[in-house]
Amino acid sequence: MTAIMIRRTPSRALTVTEPAYRRVWNILDEVEHLTKHTWESWTPSGLCPRFDLFEIKDDLVLKADLPGLRKEDIDISLENDCVTIKGERKIEEFPADTKYYSCERSFGSFTREVCLPVPVDADKISATFDNGVLEIKLPKAEEARAKRIEIQVK
Repeated sequence: MTAIMIRRTPSRALTVTEPAYRRVWNILDEVEHLTKHTWESWTPSGLCPRFDLFEIKDDLVLKADLPGLRKEDIDISLENDCVTIKGERKIEEFPADTKYYSCERSFGSFTREVCLPVPVDADKISATFDNGVLEIKLPKAEEARAKRIEIQVK
């Protein structure tokens, strides 16, 4: 279970010196902020790696942040133009008399699927893992690459 600490300013939302309609909007702003923060940080396992997907020349590049994992903890697969990254971050063992003051790090297994915008050449995919960052190079398939067409003069 993940604990989330959110700083609220209820006194700002309930200021009596403001007109009634403005107080209602301030309260709604507070509720929207709390709801947005909760849903953005929620995942079923509590662990969902963030990623970037971008294109450089004829390659798609997917970078995912996986801090605290080792190469052996990660599995990558490609199916139907979707890359699936699976992994597990194991919980740290602490002595029984450990006293927690805050516990926000997530542990457990996760699956993240990224659908690619273009077909890729599965035989040429490569992946590296350095300092908790997974980088997957996905060369675009021949049919997905832009081709220059010469104009013939008649």
